[in-house]
Amino acid sequence: MKLRDYIHFNRIKKVEFAAKIGVSPSRITQLCEEKAPWPKRDLARRIFEATDGQVTANDFINLEQDVQP
Repeated sequence: MKLRDYIHFNRIKKVEFAAKIGVSPSRITQLCEEKAPWPKRDLARRIFEATDGQVTANDFINLEQDVQP
């Protein structure tokens, strides 16, 4: 599940989620809009734990867009 979807479906404010995992709200916005580098291992772990495993490190990789028929 994409982070933006998790936040939307669970009706969580980005600022609250950011505080929960120890990053700025702008970093969460960047990750949700996929306009930032992939999160480093530690941040990916914190996101995974904060979302009860619903958002994984693999969810930040857009493999569908990279696959050529």
